[in-house]
Amino acid sequence: MLRYFTLLICVLFLLLGAAHAQDNPYTDSVKVNLKNASSAREKIIWLGELARFYLVANRPLSDKYTQEMQQIAEESRDRELIVLSQLNNARRFSNYTGQVENINVARNFSLKAVELAKANHLPEYEAWAYIYLALCERENSDYDKALSYNNLALSLASNSSNDSLRVNTYISMGNTYLGRNDNMLAFRNYLQALDIAETETKDNFDLLCDVYHALSAFYSSLDEWEKAKDYIYKANALTYKYNKRYERLNNYNMLGRIYSKSKQYDLAQTFFDKSLALADTLKFELLKLNTYGGLLSMYIAQKQPAKTLEFLRQRPEFQRFLKKAGLDYVLDQIRGMAYIDFGKLDSAEYYLAKAAPFFESKANRINKYWFYDNMGTLYEKKKDYPKSLFYWKKAEAMSNEIGDLELKMEISQRLDSLYQKSQDFRNAYIYNNRYQVYSDSLRTLATEKDLMVLEVENENKRKEREALQAEEDTRTRHNIQYMGITVAIACVFILLTMFGIFRVSSTTIRILGFFAFIFLFEFIILLADHEIHHWTHGEPWKIMAIKIVLISILLPLHHYLEEKVIHYLTSRKMLELNKAALFSRLMPKREPVEE
Repeated sequence: MLRYFTLLICVLFLLLGAAHAQDNPYTDSVKVNLKNASSAREKIIWLGELARFYLVANRPLSDKYTQEMQQIAEESRDRELIVLSQLNNARRFSNYTGQVENINVARNFSLKAVELAKANHLPEYEAWAYIYLALCERENSDYDKALSYNNLALSLASNSSNDSLRVNTYISMGNTYLGRNDNMLAFRNYLQALDIAETETKDNFDLLCDVYHALSAFYSSLDEWEKAKDYIYKANALTYKYNKRYERLNNYNMLGRIYSKSKQYDLAQTFFDKSLALADTLKFELLKLNTYGGLLSMYIAQKQPAKTLEFLRQRPEFQRFLKKAGLDYVLDQIRGMAYIDFGKLDSAEYYLAKAAPFFESKANRINKYWFYDNMGTLYEKKKDYPKSLFYWKKAEAMSNEIGDLELKMEISQRLDSLYQKSQDFRNAYIYNNRYQVYSDSLRTLATEKDLMVLEVENENKRKEREALQAEEDTRTRHNIQYMGITVAIACVFILLTMFGIFRVSSTTIRILGFFAFIFLFEFIILLADHEIHHWTHGEPWKIMAIKIVLISILLPLHHYLEEKVIHYLTSRKMLELNKAALFSRLMPKREPVEE
């Protein structure tokens, strides 16, 4: 099953950028922004966007925008803008790392950016370059190198006030640890990114979505599908809050893939249909390409070759786009896999042979592995065991370079079966032993995964407890302050009453009375504020309406009570009566003396 999903990861990844590669509402808006740009920095940013989006389908146009961007940066002689143009180029190629050539180009631009940023004391740009280098190494399955770059990025980002840099640094670090199967460390880095995005950049839509998507991928890796869905639903809620319809379409596609992976195919179909309907509403046909990729992924995962081929037949625009973008090999790979499942092996061989030159010369390690695996499966079914052995040995070499236990176990099982069919029992025994070792290791990892899920849940509960404790501490602190204010107001009124009993000037009583009633009514408004915000959920117009009503009641009451109390206390007659009454209570009564 993993074989099919991994293949489509390659397809979807290419489509993700290619979907924007022709004229469309997005690139039209970017061109408008470029036309209206008033500074060299703005022009470089928008030219970088256009260069990235045109890379797949119109490489000459992408290169044209890149050349214009670099020319503006060079002519400015601003080192920061020159580094920015290098980073834009690194980002341009790092979006399409399914091809090893793009990995190398992105790495070279990132290294140039590092060198220039170091020489000109630009630590934030240097950190961004390390993030791109870490991405390149992850895509090449070299997680040790990726981690070293992540550590360099983190050392620079930790001293920065740039929230975007800090969030992306922690996400990148989490992705690297996830690739190394250090799930707890990955989770903690994602939580660090989440804390920054939620507490320090509350209104930053992009950062929040990036973190939610990363956490969804993390839980997907643990097969915790419900948690994975939760975070995409959170990201989707933000698209309504910030009115981001294009991003909502992408979330629908992500939900469709998660439901498909969790074998809830009906719900997956529902979200893919929602995505197609929204693309129609937006009048953005190219956005459907990602959804088509998701649907193909689902059909291949279900092993429905007839549905896969029928889908391709009914979507000629999908085929035309892939061909125009130079992605014919994707179609050939899909058709080859479908015909294997159909049992039409000659047709499968024809299409896979057409795709072979790309995978042999340009694909990264993981995509090469799956291509070799498909070729080995094809020839095994054709009973051409020498050819099957040839491709599965190449797949074994790729699995060793990647270092993934599941891939090693799967290819060992295949080679064990193949050697048995070839009556080479010695090699069959060797690979059977390897399969058992890898299988035991994976069972251990599965147990560790279960423990990891529990540990992650414990970490979440600990965070929740800390949040509740912090909330309780805040509430206690506020209650103490409210009590202190209450005591202070009571003391002021007691003092005011004492002034009324003794001979104190009327002016002093009036001044103290003024402040006493100010304190009292402001305290009432302070208490009311909390409840008002709770009732209105922070809606400004509702808060204003309630406060107008409240003040219209309290203000006259304030003036009336202040006037009456101060008049009473400054009355000379009342002063004498109060003093006499007070002394009569304080002084003991004398008993008459008998003569």
